[in-house]
Amino acid sequence: MLKRFDDLLLFISANKTKEIIKIAAVNVLIIAAVVFLTIFLKQVMIVFAGIIAIVIANYLIFNNYIEKKKAILDEREHEFIAIISYFQFFITNSYNVYQAFQSLIAYSSPWMEEQIQSLIIEIDNDKSVKPFINFANKFKNNVAGNVMMSIYQMVDEGENGLHMYQFNSLFQQLSKSQQIELIDYKERSMSAISSYPLIGAGAITVLLTFGIISVMGEMINVL
Repeated sequence: MLKRFDDLLLFISANKTKEIIKIAAVNVLIIAAVVFLTIFLKQVMIVFAGIIAIVIANYLIFNNYIEKKKAILDEREHEFIAIISYFQFFITNSYNVYQAFQSLIAYSSPWMEEQIQSLIIEIDNDKSVKPFINFANKFKNNVAGNVMMSIYQMVDEGENGLHMYQFNSLFQQLSKSQQIELIDYKERSMSAISSYPLIGAGAITVLLTFGIISVMGEMINVL
């Protein structure tokens, strides 16, 4: 569990020490507030409210890390489509596959530049399909593997009209798949946002219930 947390922070380039201090500070502040209010108001319900607040606060913190990781992965997927569109441009302008990949570096993010340079080095040392598969495996879209296989066929069998047609067809399929995923992601995001008021309403209902029970208990004791 801790290793997964470390890997997550490393992936999103977050400072582990700072994040642990932030999480600890949030929890300590909530606990301190609960202790103070419980002593001052002498209401047991505050303890339950504090537990709920800690659970919600930690959930939101960890969910934020997960959302950041997903945003990075989605950004890489979008960039893959972008560089493949540049690749398509270079290929149709008489660049060979090797030259096209080298030209992509100027249009890539630091992460993508590193992956392309690694691909070029692998192609130099291994003439099989493996370097192309390794590159495709860095992306979650299954069509990416087919696109890279199509590019490998251009290297292995030549950049004839049939392979160009297959590549263009796969690229269009990849773009369409990405658009569908983007729409689905936006719909899920809106659904998640709309659920937050329900969670808040549920927490308030629980707190009110404990409050009413506590007040009724005090009234009974007085009577």
